[in-house]
Amino acid sequence: MKPTTPDTSNGGVADNAASGDPSRFAPRIESAAEISTLIEQAAHDLRSSLNAIQSWSYVLDRSVETLPPPAQRALEGMRSGMQQQLALIEEMEEAVRLLFNEGQPAWETTDLLVAAEQAIADKRVAAEARGVQLMPLSSELAGGDDFVVQGDALRLAPLLRHLLIHCVWRAPAGGTVTVYLTAEANYVKFRISESQPVDRSRGASRLATLTDFFGRRAPADGTPTPRQSTALLLTRRIVEMQGAELTAENINCDADNVTVCIAVRFPRAHA
Repeated sequence: MKPTTPDTSNGGVADNAASGDPSRFAPRIESAAEISTLIEQAAHDLRSSLNAIQSWSYVLDRSVETLPPPAQRALEGMRSGMQQQLALIEEMEEAVRLLFNEGQPAWETTDLLVAAEQAIADKRVAAEARGVQLMPLSSELAGGDDFVVQGDALRLAPLLRHLLIHCVWRAPAGGTVTVYLTAEANYVKFRISESQPVDRSRGASRLATLTDFFGRRAPADGTPTPRQSTALLLTRRIVEMQGAELTAENINCDADNVTVCIAVRFPRAHA
C-alpha cells in the first residue's frame, strides 16, 4: 500500500493540525494598520480607566469642605500623575502612527525658529505639571542669515515635540530644560539640554550611551544596549528620514562635569 504524504501546499497547516497546534487558527498580523489599531484600542482603554480615577478624585475633593494638607497634596499628586499619563498615551499613539508611516517625506520650506517656539508652547503645560521649567528659546545667527530649512511637513513638528518631551520627562522636579537654535551656513542646529544627573560621574556614561544609540552601534564593552524612551526611538527614526544628523554633546565641554545635550543638524537643502 502506498504511504500517504501530508499535504504541505498550505504552508504546513496540515502538520499543525495533526499535532494539535492551536496557532493554526491564529492569522498573522500582516499590516502596520492592525498594530496601530491595537495601540489605539489600548490607549482608549487606558484613558477610560484614568477618567474613572479622575472622576472619583473630583468626588473626593468635593465631599469634604476642608481637606487636611496631606490629603490635599495627595489629590494634587493624583491629578498631576493622571495628566502625565494622558500625555504619555497621546504621545504613544502619535509615535506609533509615525513609526509605521513609510510614506515619502513631504518637503516644504520651514522656519525652525517658528517651529521650535511652537513646540515649546505645546509642551509648556506638560513641563509645568512635572515641576520642570521650560526656558525661552535661545537663538543665534552664526554663519547663516536665517533659520529656514527644507523640512518634512508630516514629521518635523512631531520630532521637535517628542525630543522636547523626552528631556522634560528626564528632568527632576525643579529642573530646567533649555532649547538652543544656531543658524550655520549649510544647516540649522537644534540643541536641547538633558538635566544633569544627580551623580555627576554618570554624565560621561550617558553621553557614550546616547552616542552609540544615535549611531546604531552596540556598546563597545559588549554589554546589552540600554533601553531608550519611545520619544528617542521616534526621534532617531525621523531624523534619519529627514537626512539630518543626530548627535549627543557635552554642553560644558568639560570632561569632569559632563552635561548632556541632544543636537539635530537640519540641512538647509535635502538630498
